[in-house]
Amino acid sequence: MPPKHRVTEVAFTKNEGRFLLEWIAYHRLIGIGDFLVYTNDCEDESPALLERLQEMGIAVHVPNPLGPGEQAQNKALNHAKDHPLVTGADYVLQIDPDEFLCIKAGGGRVEDLIATAPGADIIAVQMRFFGDSGLKQLSDGLVIESLTQASVEDFESNAIVKSLARGGGPFFRITANHMPGFEPKDAQHPRIFNAGGVEIPPVAYGGARFRNIPAAWRSMRHAQLNHYAVRTFADYRAKKYRGTAANNDRKLTLDYWTARNRNEVQDTAIARHIAGTKALMQEWLGDPVLAARNRRCFEAYEEILKKSEGVFDSPANA
Repeated sequence: MPPKHRVTEVAFTKNEGRFLLEWIAYHRLIGIGDFLVYTNDCEDESPALLERLQEMGIAVHVPNPLGPGEQAQNKALNHAKDHPLVTGADYVLQIDPDEFLCIKAGGGRVEDLIATAPGADIIAVQMRFFGDSGLKQLSDGLVIESLTQASVEDFESNAIVKSLARGGGPFFRITANHMPGFEPKDAQHPRIFNAGGVEIPPVAYGGARFRNIPAAWRSMRHAQLNHYAVRTFADYRAKKYRGTAANNDRKLTLDYWTARNRNEVQDTAIARHIAGTKALMQEWLGDPVLAARNRRCFEAYEEILKKSEGVFDSPANA
């Protein structure tokens, strides 16, 4: 049965081609139909991979070259707000390629999550930080299959949210990071639900958009955003090497690694979609051009891993 709603996922990425096919296949499997992906300053084959996915009708790629002082995140999100895939969507989800929307309700599809919050303009889904699961480096397998150890649910940083936002909602910018932009003084009062299907009253968050969900309203009952923020230490070095889309690279220290490398509990809620994700990837990789470009992304990532080996040797970076 086709999805009832048209859902668009918006992302910006650099040097993450090795992870993109899994990320897109997984989210297509759970019911996201459109992908709008921005790239900037890539040393791998991400742009070529996305161009082929665009030719195959799977994703849309937008080059996002940066001028002096420009920030990749802001430039992409400002452009995305007027893109037809966003303006024509019933719902918009802005997440990164290291974030996977894990839906626990029903069959684990986006439609199941939407059904938990009737009337919602925003469903605020909390992050759940995952660690390296004791691995020094990832194999060529899936991230969601390899990394299964995570933070306890009440880990403080899990209060950070990303939003599934209703198209046409009372926002001035639906593609703002974490939560759409809205202005109460302009009579913009979206109905915000948590991932437990409960509406959060405006008094709980002061009526303004938030990045961290109020403590009394935290819930991962129906969904969480699996955040593989560090993956393994080898991948974390590569992340430091490429920098962040928000130009806040300084936060990527060894202390940040320690804080985000969470391995307290086993969490396999996403596992029911592993087989389906693999099958869809294999179907797409039947295209020889895509297969060659995907393979080149893995090869280029290995080169980046080598380049980044000494990134924390400098005291300024550690």
